[in-house]
Formats: sequence, structure tokens, C-alpha cells
Amino acid sequence: MEIKSKIPENEHVRQQAVKLQTGGSLASGPLPCLLFAIVVFLLYSNTFQSPYIFDDWYHIEANPHIRMTDFSLDALKRAAFDSPLHRRPLAYVSLALNYYFGGYELFGYHIVNILIHLGAAIFLYLFLQTTFSMRESQKNTKYGDWLPFFAALIWLVHPLHVQSVTYIIQRMNSMAAMFYILALLFYVRARLAQSRAKRLFLFSGCLCAGAMALGSKEIAATLPLFILLYEWFFLQDLSFSWLRKRILPLLGIGLFLSMAAILLWDLNLVSSIINSYNIRDFNMMQRILTEFRVVLFYVSLLLLPHPGRLNIDHDFQLSLSLVDPVTTCLSLAVLLVLFGLATVLAQKERLLSFCIFWFLGNLVIESSVIGLEIIFEHRTYLPSMLAIPGAVIVGKRILPTRLQQISLALTVLVIFSLWTYERNRVWRDEVTLRRDAAAKSPAKARALAILANALERNHEYEEAAFYYRKTLNLNPGNADEINYNLGNVLMAQKNIDQAVEHFKTARRLNPDAAPIRLNLANALAMQGQTLAAYAELQELIRLHPREPRAHNNFGMLLLQLGRPKEAVFHFSEALRLQPKYAQARSNLEAAMQRMKNVTPSH
Repeated sequence: MEIKSKIPENEHVRQQAVKLQTGGSLASGPLPCLLFAIVVFLLYSNTFQSPYIFDDWYHIEANPHIRMTDFSLDALKRAAFDSPLHRRPLAYVSLALNYYFGGYELFGYHIVNILIHLGAAIFLYLFLQTTFSMRESQKNTKYGDWLPFFAALIWLVHPLHVQSVTYIIQRMNSMAAMFYILALLFYVRARLAQSRAKRLFLFSGCLCAGAMALGSKEIAATLPLFILLYEWFFLQDLSFSWLRKRILPLLGIGLFLSMAAILLWDLNLVSSIINSYNIRDFNMMQRILTEFRVVLFYVSLLLLPHPGRLNIDHDFQLSLSLVDPVTTCLSLAVLLVLFGLATVLAQKERLLSFCIFWFLGNLVIESSVIGLEIIFEHRTYLPSMLAIPGAVIVGKRILPTRLQQISLALTVLVIFSLWTYERNRVWRDEVTLRRDAAAKSPAKARALAILANALERNHEYEEAAFYYRKTLNLNPGNADEINYNLGNVLMAQKNIDQAVEHFKTARRLNPDAAPIRLNLANALAMQGQTLAAYAELQELIRLHPREPRAHNNFGMLLLQLGRPKEAVFHFSEALRLQPKYAQARSNLEAAMQRMKNVTPSH
């Protein structure tokens, strides 16, 4: 049924605006926010010292641009735009502020991540409360305050969000989602506001929150689409006449946003997408086909997020065609049915329809053509914001009485809370987390290699060597790196002969890698093969004349051979290339002293 008057004059909008102003609901007090805060800090209380893992090293520990020691505009700009992903400036600024106040102390980073998750849940609750109340006044339905409250609380405690909260660098993901839902909340409140000044203020808040979402992660690019969809669904009552009158302006806005996205992508959107597959072992078609199954797997994790099904490094079989495996075609069929169901439900079950469109639409960026990793659990964070309320709506429809509905909601809350706390225990240290991943993905080379690397750093050399060998049996693409790491572990075990063999294999696979030749020369020298070590270091210096460690090690070998004058030259070269190289300076002093003690021959 089309509405005939302008939106500000609609009776249902006017009633809703009055309701929001007068309060009198659960949303009007601080109790939900306080309860959310208590719950989230209890569930994540065992993560305050969870270590940096995986991409944390690249974006935080190895990123000099976030090491802000003075609070200045220049320092903030460096963190925002000189960091690895310059399209996510706001996320890097937050990391820089963490560093400014606490260095690399883990506690501060985790507190901020938890607060972001809490903020996202509160904004989600307010958005749901506003939307559900609006539908009550429009259609005389009775959701009650309990439904948006429980929906937001179940979303808050959901175990699937552990990867977005405990994994520090994934604050990029959770920040984008928090500002995304805040922008939508501002928009809805602006459309319902009675005074022009308030509308202007809220629309400005919508623009700012939307920009902050996009500055946190590119997934926020779908926000304009969902603002438009929300307007049409809930404020225009699916009026096609309204849509027809505005089709040209909407197309113009869409074109403008598309051009802005291309500019943001440095005018090379298509080539960037194509080039994103250069480092992958799958092509675009295989990824697209596989994502049909991945999306349904995400649905299954939303419904049954048992810790035994959660994994930081899923081993997901690629789809090579629509029928290989056959579940590819079946998954596509299910998704089409789901899309069709959302379309059919739009008139009578509009909230449920919008929730389905939200879930599918907010997976498009990371589950379609861009050559990203096949699957990561944190990608469900934003899509689940309305997928979980949609599931709550279905539960309400199925159960006939309020007591049964609330009993089910409480049961789910307790189970999900226990599972979240249990899943967070796995994140207490990197070895525990990587053991979990290796046990769940035993045929994935990366899962085994990263576990081996964690064990190596933990000085558990025997087990590290075991997992490096298992990795090699899977024929990994980075066999040079695995052989090199295994050689280092064998060196630590004083197994020099085997170490030499693995270093030689690594050198054969990657003859230009300086660390491989450096450690091979060291192992050869320890083995007593001085001439072989000499030749290896000579070749290393020829390939990498500006490698200070090569010059230092060559100098040490020359000292062993009784050639201190040549050793002095190489120690001096190492210091010229790296002035603060303490070992080279100490070796230079020793070599010069050796030269003084040499008696001239007659």
C-alpha cells in the first residue's frame, strides 16, 4: 500500500517521533548499557593478555608509523596515511593512540577492542528498538522491548565474534561495523525528528559516522545502499511511486559513489581486483564458486557456533566448478531461494526480509570477486548485526507464548556466553591458538607451519621440527621458508648435519635469499667446512653487498683464517651500513687488536 503524503506528515512517523521523545521504554534508561558492559567484560576478561598474532605483527609491531611519542597532527597523519593500508586511517589512528598511552602493552589494545564491541552492541540495540517500535506503530505488531534487547544481547555474546574482538587488528572490522550501525541509527532518528535543527544535527552525525566507518574498513561502502533500502522499506512503505520519482537522482548518486570508490582505489579498480589473485593459489571463478558454500557455512556458524567449529585458519575445499563439489550448486540454489524468500516476505514480514537482505548484501564485498582469503570468521561481524535479530524474530513466530520465547532467549544467551568464554581460553597464547588451528586443519600447510613457528619461538624445538616436517610433506608453496625454519630448529638442537641439508634445499629453492645463505654459511663453519662457508659468504656479499650481517660474519671467518686486515675491512663495512651494530664494533676492536699483536716477518 503506497503512502500518499510526505514522510514528515505521515501519521505513523509522527507517532513514532513522539514515542521516541517521550521515552518510557527500556531504551530510555542506562540499564541495558550497564548490563551489556558487565556481560562483555566478563566474557572477555580472560583475553586481556592474549598475544599479538598473525597480521598483528605487520600492522602493529612492525609498523613504525603508529609509534606515536608526541601527540601532534603530524604524528596522527603519519599513523593514518603512511601505515600499510592507507584506506583505513581511522583504525591506524586508534592503534597510534594505544601506543602513545601504553606502548605495546597488550591490556590497552584489548580494552579498546572490547569497548568498540560494546559500543557496537549498544548502537545496535538502539537501532533495533527504534525500528521495532516503528513497525509496531505502523502495523500494530507487538514485538515489545524484550525482543530488541535480547537480539542485541545475543549478538553481543555470540562466540563467532571472538575473532573480531580478541584478534587485535580486527578492530578495523569491528570499528567499521560500529560506526556503520551508528550512521544508520542517526539517519533513522533524523528522519523521525520534529525540528529542523535536530534533523540537521542528526544528518550531520550520519555523514560523520559513515565517513568514520569507511575510514576504518572498506566494508562500509554498502552503507548508502542500506540507508536507501531502509528508507524505502520502513519510511516509504515500499512505495514504487516514490521510487519512480527518485530513480534518476538515485542513479546519479550511485554513479557519484561509484566514481568516488574508483578514485579511492587509485583509478585501477579492475586491475587491482585482477592483481589481487597474483598471490593466491586459486583464480577468480574458483573463489566466486567457493564463496557460495562459504556463505552457507557462515549461516551454520551463526546458528551453531560451538567452539569446536570455530577456527582462525579454516581449511575450506575449493569449488572447481558448479558440480565439483556438488554442494556448490546446492549452495547457490539455497542462496537464490533465500534471496527470493526475502523478496516475497518484503510486504508482510518486512523486518525479516530486511534482515535477510542485510546479511547477504553485507557479505558481497568480502565474499565475491576480490582475491581475498577464502574464509575468515570476522567477516560475519557486520552481516550478523541483523541476521541474529532475524533469527530472534523467527523464534518468536515459532513459539506461541511470551514465557517460551524469553526462556529460549535466556537459554541461548547462557550457552553462547559459555562458548564465548571457552573460545577465548584458546586465545590465551599463540601456541594454544595454533594447536587448535592445526588440529582442526591438519591438511593445511599454513596452519601447521605457523604452529611450528610458534613452538620454535617458545623453544619447543623437537615439536617444532615435527610440524615443520609435516608441513613439508604437504608440498607447501613456501618450501624454501619452511626448510630454512627447520634448519634453524635443527641448529638449536645441535643437529648441524641435518640443518646444513635443509639450508641447502632452501638455497636451491631461493638462491637470492640473504638469511638462507647467511645461516648456511654459519652451519658449514660449525661443521668444520671452512672453505665452503667462505665461498658461501663470498657469494652472499656479491649478491647483497649492503647486507651488514654478511660482512660481519665474513670478517669473523677471516679472523679464524688468520687474516685480520681483511677482517677489519669487512667489520668496518658492516658498521658503515649499520652504525649501531654492536657486535660488528666489538669484532672490529678485536681484529684491530689482533693486527697490533702480529709480529712482522723478517
